[in-house]
Amino acid sequence: MKRIIIFLFSVFSFTCLYSQDSVRISGYATDFNDNALDSVTVRIKNKKFEDLYETVTNKEGYYSLTVEKGKYYCIYAIKLADYGKTKLEYWAWNIPAYNDLEINPRYERMEIYGINAFEPQINPHDTYMVYFRPMSLTKAMVLQKNRNKSREDIENESIAGEDLINISPTSITKEELTVSVNDRPTQVLSINKIVEYARGSYMYGYLIQIKKPMDSPKKESDYDKISILLHSKETDEYGLGEYFVKKVK
Repeated sequence: MKRIIIFLFSVFSFTCLYSQDSVRISGYATDFNDNALDSVTVRIKNKKFEDLYETVTNKEGYYSLTVEKGKYYCIYAIKLADYGKTKLEYWAWNIPAYNDLEINPRYERMEIYGINAFEPQINPHDTYMVYFRPMSLTKAMVLQKNRNKSREDIENESIAGEDLINISPTSITKEELTVSVNDRPTQVLSINKIVEYARGSYMYGYLIQIKKPMDSPKKESDYDKISILLHSKETDEYGLGEYFVKKVK
């Protein structure tokens, strides 16, 4: 009897310790018509892009991951059979997993990739600068076909002699962007198209400045969740990406 009590106490102690050091990341994967997406692979990665945790959504689009407390580089979601054929991925970045966290992936043919955000160093500290790289599946498919062209046909698609991977919208207007902070809509103040260099090629990205919503409810979290929803009129494609930026106190 004494051994049983000791064993049960050990199990209870381990469970309590584990629960204190872990949190749950969960949510629902949907398309942009709010239809549930089943069999979606959800992965959490570190900065080396190694998979740390993985699961798949059920028929209701629901997923749940128990993870060790800490900050994670990114989380992404895609039904692997669809990738590069009918859809691109959802990404969220700089994940602050210190408390239970709800993240709801939505994705279609426009991928919002590589989001970063910071607060400009100027009073009254009421805006964020946000960078992201939108990638169109329609344009990616066209680019792949053009890979078969001769060099003379595509020599204008380069910068400083390096390849230009041109799969972003030609332009983005404020009407095409819906940006929110902690799920509260905010104002897009400016949009700037820029060139990004990575992995031996150039790509187009966008730098926007947004207003922090003054009516955003106070939260215990030290992070603001920035959500970028893009509906490109050029290709009629939708995409969503999110980033958690640490608040400047």
